[in-house]
Amino acid sequence: ALASLDSTNEYLLYYPAGDGAVPDTYRHFPTQANVRPRPVRVPRSWVSERPRIWWNWALPWALRRDRIDVFHGPNHFAPDFDRTRTVVTIHDLAYFHMNVHGEQMDGVMRDWTRHALDHSQHVIALSQNTRVDIEKLGVTPDRIRVIYGGGNILPPEAIAVSRTAEMRRDMQLPDKYVLFVGAVQPRKNVPFLVRGFAQLLKARDLPHHLVLAGPKESATEEIVALAEELGVQDRVHLTGYVADWQLPLLYKEADLFVLPTRYEGFTLVTLEAMAYGTPLIATDSSSIREGVGDAGLLIPVDDVEALSTAMGQALTDTDLRSTLITKGKAQAGKFTWENCAKQT
Repeated sequence: ALASLDSTNEYLLYYPAGDGAVPDTYRHFPTQANVRPRPVRVPRSWVSERPRIWWNWALPWALRRDRIDVFHGPNHFAPDFDRTRTVVTIHDLAYFHMNVHGEQMDGVMRDWTRHALDHSQHVIALSQNTRVDIEKLGVTPDRIRVIYGGGNILPPEAIAVSRTAEMRRDMQLPDKYVLFVGAVQPRKNVPFLVRGFAQLLKARDLPHHLVLAGPKESATEEIVALAEELGVQDRVHLTGYVADWQLPLLYKEADLFVLPTRYEGFTLVTLEAMAYGTPLIATDSSSIREGVGDAGLLIPVDDVEALSTAMGQALTDTDLRSTLITKGKAQAGKFTWENCAKQT
């Protein structure tokens, strides 16, 4: 979005070059003349295996060599560079409040985040909720700017509607399903969703299954065991990785989207679900209300009865479904990458 708006400034994307090949992630980088990848001739593994060498030596050297005016770290990290010319984006600070990546990695992330905040003149927070969390770490309000992102939403002509049957076959999808999209990790609170779904099936005779779409991470085994314990193992499906072309179809084919999370800095999946016309239920936690507004049903965290009741209503009340769909599309339209780029 920045590239499409700005033809004056030059944008460089720095990355460890390794063998010299451009990583797949960057092959779709904007092709405007003022936007280009900028390889740094060090092994790619340094980012994860030797981060201090990358962030404190290799990258700063490249930035000084190129005499850049501003460095923007778009994901929690900032190099040892001129603080007055550095901006960092903080998506969320969940790892300050709960187990996200495991105790050791969460500790590393806390250290790197504090380093980034200390070495940046300005901080972009993805929500008011994240802004409050950043202030609690000692950053003064005048250094923080809230800038909302947009969802990864394809225009109608770019959605592979003709491949719907293929997607359903490849993922072995049931005819009717409730959808969750995200990594199966503790903060996403997926066991709460499974319990609510199991209670729904006891209370109502519905044909729906529960589809959990996303990487199978640390909580996967717990989910499988819980589904068996509750007797719904045949109605709960974990898809694993979902390809980019499949995701819009997965949303559009779902009868309901549920996000049971305990904490989000700002969640894009709710924007995506609403944009694709899927009725939405989410927990009223952290930043969720900032994105959803009144376009979804918001419930208390871990209130199984409230979740079960809301799911039943959203699946069977046609007037409510129509209202949620209409409001959802309007709400999602407020959050665009163009707006994000202008403010950035």
